[in-house]
Amino acid sequence: MLTRLIVHRLKTFEEVDIELGQRVVLIGPNNSGKGSALQALSLWYLGVRRWIERKGKEVRSQNRTGVAINRRDMVNIPVSSVRMLWKDLGVQQARQKGAKMVSERIPIEIIAFGEGDSGA
Repeated sequence: MLTRLIVHRLKTFEEVDIELGQRVVLIGPNNSGKGSALQALSLWYLGVRRWIERKGKEVRSQNRTGVAINRRDMVNIPVSSVRMLWKDLGVQQARQKGAKMVSERIPIEIIAFGEGDSGA
């Protein structure tokens, strides 16, 4: 059973920590993040499935590198554009690397905890 969900840079969430229990009811006005929380759970589940497909169930290192999910994988997450999942629609950012400016992707991070887990 999942007990906690931490989300970074998803839609309106810069960082949110959601405590989960036996039963969870999400209540709030429109645009308060109820749907975003459910989309975060869907993305987390999709990522876990992709991780198992690509890397297997056993953790081979302490440094988890993650797996990429592309827009074709997201048919069950109702958004008109995948870009709308990122905070402020920012999917890339520029940073200085030596004398050059380089563009790097901005990851959405979703961390789930379950009974007996320190994080997954």
